Amino acid sequence: MFQQTVTTVLAAAEGGHAAAEAGVPPWVWGASIFAVLIGLMVVALSFANRGLSPEVGEHEDPADLPADERAMLDDYAAKRHG
Repeated sequence: MFQQTVTTVLAAAEGGHAAAEAGVPPWVWGASIFAVLIGLMVVALSFANRGLSPEVGEHEDPADLPADERAMLDDYAAKRHG
């Protein structure tokens, strides 16, 4: 396997870089990769549930929480202190 890697590296060194042979300037590769990564970041952030978060101060009192969340907190407190 190491011999294949060395052969591949030597062939690439002799023949030049594929991007240079294709006639694409380095800044185009950099800009395209940057655009792809920004696009992936936007997709990843679109799955965040920030839109479903309560407003600041909306649930200051635990009694104001929905029933399922209140039950979850009560269960957690019972396991922690019980």
